Amino acid sequence: MEKVFVYGTLRQGEQYHDLLGDSRLFSLLAQVKGTLADTGSGYPVLLETEGTVAGELYEVTADVLQRLDELEEYYGPGDARNDYERVVTEVTTDTGVTEAWVYVYRHMQQYAAIPEGDWKLHLLKDSGELLYFAYGSCMDLRRIQLAGREDDFNSVEGCGVAEGFQVAFTLPLADGGRADLVETGGSAEGKVYRITPECLVNYLYVREGVAENLYRPAVVPVQLTDGTSQAAVTFVVVNKQAETAPPVYYMEEILRGAQPVVSPAYYAALEMRFKRF
Repeated sequence: MEKVFVYGTLRQGEQYHDLLGDSRLFSLLAQVKGTLADTGSGYPVLLETEGTVAGELYEVTADVLQRLDELEEYYGPGDARNDYERVVTEVTTDTGVTEAWVYVYRHMQQYAAIPEGDWKLHLLKDSGELLYFAYGSCMDLRRIQLAGREDDFNSVEGCGVAEGFQVAFTLPLADGGRADLVETGGSAEGKVYRITPECLVNYLYVREGVAENLYRPAVVPVQLTDGTSQAAVTFVVVNKQAETAPPVYYMEEILRGAQPVVSPAYYAALEMRFKRF
């Protein structure tokens, strides 16, 4: 068995994801070093330069790896016909660091870089609207109203469930910890809004400290109340630390925002957890 990091049309919900078959998923929020660029032809390429690229990590069989080689037209190491080289790279996940194959582009063709290094996020930002999964204080509207952005959050899809994730308080600030969505099993519930890309970039990026490298946007599959699974943007802590107790006002925001939306069992678990801090 081999591990493969995928970053474009092989990701969940994308055109060639079926080629992975029943390959074991290790991480939906994996990252490698590099730059992602948009070819303008419906797929990205990964360049071995500075930066960070988001993607998914799978364990695959030799047969699946051969299918991926055929898709990428990879003929073997250093073959002159290759558009890509398949190389081993270091992959970072919420459960540790491992090594995996990745297909990197080796030609000199210049393409436009994707700023966040995330193909799925890039596609969602190009759409007229997108889903936003709030699992922390953004479930509550008070600070949103104070910022004059309440109209941007009027469209609420209801409760969303992110399977395989838990909420932890891994960002220590001066007054206490802030919430994070970590890929360590379990399930996390939250509030799903339908927002515009403008709201995402001009309000949420600022509120979540994206420019300061506190949080980064990420795309996760969320189960909605109608039974469907949809891709939604959320925010995860960049440099995760040991859990720190959140301040009281922050816990109150989370509980106030969660109560009308999440399941009674999840709300009770939140209350109990906050009492233990």
